[in-house]
Amino acid sequence: MKFAEAARIYEACNATLHFNSIANAQSLASLLVDLGDMQKAQSMFEEVISMRRTVNGSHCVPVAKTINSYAILLAKHGKMNEALEHYEAAKATYGAVPAQLIRDPEFEIKCKYDVTLINLNIASIRSKKGDLNAAIECYEDGVRGLREYESALADLHKGASKPVDGKNTAHKHLIAALGRIGSLKLKIGDNEGALVAYMTLLREVKDDSPAASHTEKAKAHIKCATIFRQQNAENSHDQSIAHLREALDMYTAIFGPEHKDTLAIASSLRQWLSEDQNLQR
Repeated sequence: MKFAEAARIYEACNATLHFNSIANAQSLASLLVDLGDMQKAQSMFEEVISMRRTVNGSHCVPVAKTINSYAILLAKHGKMNEALEHYEAAKATYGAVPAQLIRDPEFEIKCKYDVTLINLNIASIRSKKGDLNAAIECYEDGVRGLREYESALADLHKGASKPVDGKNTAHKHLIAALGRIGSLKLKIGDNEGALVAYMTLLREVKDDSPAASHTEKAKAHIKCATIFRQQNAENSHDQSIAHLREALDMYTAIFGPEHKDTLAIASSLRQWLSEDQNLQR
């Protein structure tokens, strides 16, 4: 009811004619989303984008950010084709912003990070649509962008306390993206490429990494174990056992010894050890 009341007040006051009218219009669009009126919300977002282009010019950061916000909205409501179109438009708009409009180093880093997140969102949609090679390419672009972001952030705050929250968020995105690259490469039959992605993921997760990243690491150990198990190279079975042991230790620590996944890993490990012992006889 409060959302509906707020929306009525916006319209009754004709807030779009007052100071900061564009922000008011975008707030109304968000309220309409919460009210479930997607058709009107989409129309309002398109109006906001048009207003920003009129006021700020087509190639500017505020326009790119608004298009990106609209794309996120569309994706959340399952409108994947429209979301993909607007993510691509937001990315192109960021790319067309004149350099002289981005003078502050920190602002430039944030803009590049926005583009990186857009790449990851594009990758996710392309994956859902079955365009796996394009999805992998976008995820790899995202990984490069995340590495550049972490490096740029470290340089910017050299000698000062670093913003841990921002770094942790980027780190979680990096680990998740590497996991997705591994998964997609397995789907297209590129086991070696998948192994490279998973091994990179394992190296990236440190003791102070977020909990979610440690869970991704545990899953990556299982993937590595499975890939090595399917190889005929020397020591590949030893490698598979080593990774499965690591996975079991991590799952036990994260989920507990009685969790169904922990028990399944323990069962697989016993089976593999038994098979290897039989081969040696």
